[in-house]
Amino acid sequence: MQFPEVSWLNLPTGPLAYRRGGTGAPLLLIHGWGGSSRYWMGAFATLAEEHDLIALDLPGFGESPPPKTPATLDTLTASALATIDALGLGRVTVVGHSLGAAIALLLAAARPDRVERTILASFGLPRSSVEAGVFAGLHSQLRTNAALWAPWLSFWGPWFTMMRPWTQMAWMTPPWPIMLASQVVYRMNEIPYAAMAIGVADLIAMDPRVAMEAASSSGDPIVMVAAEQVRVPTLVVSGREDPLFPPTAVMALANTLPDAGLVLLDNCGHVPMIEAAVPFYTSIGAFLA
Repeated sequence: MQFPEVSWLNLPTGPLAYRRGGTGAPLLLIHGWGGSSRYWMGAFATLAEEHDLIALDLPGFGESPPPKTPATLDTLTASALATIDALGLGRVTVVGHSLGAAIALLLAAARPDRVERTILASFGLPRSSVEAGVFAGLHSQLRTNAALWAPWLSFWGPWFTMMRPWTQMAWMTPPWPIMLASQVVYRMNEIPYAAMAIGVADLIAMDPRVAMEAASSSGDPIVMVAAEQVRVPTLVVSGREDPLFPPTAVMALANTLPDAGLVLLDNCGHVPMIEAAVPFYTSIGAFLA
């Protein structure tokens, strides 16, 4: 189907942009840090005949304005839940990528009455108690830094917004998109330049305060707690060459969940919906069936 245009919701957590299309059981799609609903173009091309697809622009990402409150995992999860309520979706399958996978975990743990299944892409957990402690310490430091910088970033927010078209134009000029994408993509020669340019545009579109606050969610202990509480069927899918979440971290996540399947995609980095779209969406389709 044709990629849907942006629609809007006025939620208690603030205005939220989303794209919706398809027919069938509802599938809530949540992008990762630096992304937007545009990361899910392949979902609308492959899953729309059997699923009602709702792809969010999380607050402060894509077209959605930043929230007035800090963009923590709790507040971002609240926006996802408010979307489910506002659209009257009932129980949904939640598909999350990276940061979006953490939100999907929190949503499934807190509201199992609203989440039927989860699909977690490009995400993992600490592989030992020592690693968990290190990540928790990093999280505390990042949260402190974000709190210190937030007032200044909010103050300069209008200037960042005004300069965004020129910033995007500069960063979308070769070779910058290739250099940025190479940090997370494994097979660079197989990614269309247009797809890399979209990724860079979404990255630049992030609100600076939200970018720092959302990044500070790394290592948040509440994710581990949520993973231990999730009881819904789950598919964990990731690239074997993911530089952010290696296979051992992904397997730690799958082993923590009581009802999880695991798919590791060969020759794939952190963005499987673009790098390995066919096996990625084939795996999702088989799980949903």
